[in-house]
Amino acid sequence: MLLFYLIISILCAGRNLGRIGDAMKEWFHLSFRQSVWLLLPFFLLSGVSACNLPAGRVIPSLDLTSVAQTAESQLTQIAETVAATLDLSITQPAVTPTPIVISVTPASNRTETPLPPEIPCDRAGAGAILDVTYPDDSRLLPGQSFTKIWRLVNRGSCAWNRNYQVVWFSGDRLGLSPSQPLPGRVEPGESVDIAVDMLAPQQPGLYTSYWMLRNPEGKLFGIGPAGNAPFWVRIQVIAAFTPTPTSTPTLTPTPVILASGRFDLALGQGVDLDRGEVTSEEGVDIRFTQTDEGSTWLEVEEDAGLMIFGEGQPSLNDCRSAIFSTSRIGLQSLSEGTHLCYRTSEGLSGFLRIVTFSQPPLSVRFDFTTWLIP
Repeated sequence: MLLFYLIISILCAGRNLGRIGDAMKEWFHLSFRQSVWLLLPFFLLSGVSACNLPAGRVIPSLDLTSVAQTAESQLTQIAETVAATLDLSITQPAVTPTPIVISVTPASNRTETPLPPEIPCDRAGAGAILDVTYPDDSRLLPGQSFTKIWRLVNRGSCAWNRNYQVVWFSGDRLGLSPSQPLPGRVEPGESVDIAVDMLAPQQPGLYTSYWMLRNPEGKLFGIGPAGNAPFWVRIQVIAAFTPTPTSTPTLTPTPVILASGRFDLALGQGVDLDRGEVTSEEGVDIRFTQTDEGSTWLEVEEDAGLMIFGEGQPSLNDCRSAIFSTSRIGLQSLSEGTHLCYRTSEGLSGFLRIVTFSQPPLSVRFDFTTWLIP
């Protein structure tokens, strides 16, 4: 009987369920199941009163199966209506996912960390003091001999030895020799003083001579950021000051020639310029030599002296007032027709003229004149 009254109450009160549900949701914010359980007693009372059942009335028997099916159908419709009326969905707070950004640099735009540059084998740098002797614009007399010294640092990765040379590169040829070997072994990072014997020109003026280093394979290198800049010597040749005589000048005596002629010197031979005698023995004024590197020299012996004069033939006074080198003069830097003043071991003046160079065998021919007046 209880089931019967429950079904009747639900059928009779279905039309009010929507409004009641809305009110309950608004008042109490209840879920659908909680609203049904709270309203169940009300449904029972409403169903009884709505149907107006009189007391003592005989209720005919019912087909419970049919009633159950009908109730099930009605309940399904009511549930659908309630579900449509009530907002049974549970709203979850919107969660915005944090995007993961992966930055991919195209291969064409990638910047590779550069490797340190490779240090070249042969490179030089200027020392703390590059010009050890004769800084730029040093003043010298015409024909004055001097020794230029540069201080260089081995900035490369290879050691230098005596197979490396300092060579004349361009400019004025002031060196007695156009090339000479380094003094010894120089490890990377070490410094070395390179000395070159030089001779000031006869004519006053400003002269600059450029030099570089050369490795055993013949490649030139120098200083500077790229290791290809030459180093140099720059001098000023000034006119010799001649004081004004205060007394009556003496007349220059007429030059008297003691010896003159032509001679040939082979390697190792020398000449006595007082007599014009060529010999390989001792007691000569100059000797023709060659170094292991192939450079040729006129070595000055005894108390003799040599000075490069130039193309024109010197006079007695030119050679008497010359400033002589007492060591040696490089022949490979001189051309045919060049004149050299000399002083013999006996103190007499004279001049040489280079006629020809011949090889092989290597030899040089000179014209010479020795004056009797010292």
